[in-house]
Amino acid sequence: MTCEEFERALDVWMAGDHGPQTAQALTGHAEVCASCARSWEPVRGLTGSDAVPQADPRQLGAVRRRLREAFDRAGHPVVRFGSVASPMGPIFVGVTDQGLCDVSFGQTSEDTYRGRLQSWSSEAWRDDAGVADATGQLEAYFAGRLTRFTLPIDLRQVTPFTEKVLRAADRIAFGRVSSYGSLARSLGSPGASRAVGGALGRNPVPIVIPCHRVLASGGRLGGFTGGLDTKRALLLLEGHDIPEPMVDLFGTPWQGPQSAGN
Repeated sequence: MTCEEFERALDVWMAGDHGPQTAQALTGHAEVCASCARSWEPVRGLTGSDAVPQADPRQLGAVRRRLREAFDRAGHPVVRFGSVASPMGPIFVGVTDQGLCDVSFGQTSEDTYRGRLQSWSSEAWRDDAGVADATGQLEAYFAGRLTRFTLPIDLRQVTPFTEKVLRAADRIAFGRVSSYGSLARSLGSPGASRAVGGALGRNPVPIVIPCHRVLASGGRLGGFTGGLDTKRALLLLEGHDIPEPMVDLFGTPWQGPQSAGN
């Protein structure tokens, strides 16, 4: 292992994305390289592999900063969060330095939500002022004063296909709906309605990316991460009672399923 490989492996190990042999390889290199050993020893002590009680507090502070940076490079950023009241109950939101990354229904407590975030982020803390733009726009949406969110969105935690589907769903305007089949066709994959539905089910920022505006064949509700009652309530808020005629992604009257792919 070279020193450059050591640096890359150390970032992976700190972010928790390592295999069982990574720590052994890091230790082996540190035993023959005094410079890299100075990085490895306090990191190993901080993260619990071995106790290093003699580590200097300033050194540990530098390691913590490096830990946050490593998580960020690995796609596990620091998240600030807050909550907003809604007709569906409290909604928690998480924001990174790149934008809104999480919108969650049904969280039982702040601690529960923080635990959810910490399953993939390096740090998560409450910061109502830091997420005020997101909570303010959600409040305006529920009050009927906002029909288009203008929030930057961080989708680093989803796959490229899921991001492609979510970006397409984000183009469905307030007051309109589409179907899984129509959305699949708009992406050039007419047979992928089931995959589109799965991608929408992994939407980390529902409401803001309006996956609730995508219906199953025949105008049925389909699925929704927040539950079908929530999906129905959001559609009613936007002027859609399910039995009423609807409009597809392209603004034309939707006549229900047009192929087996819907």
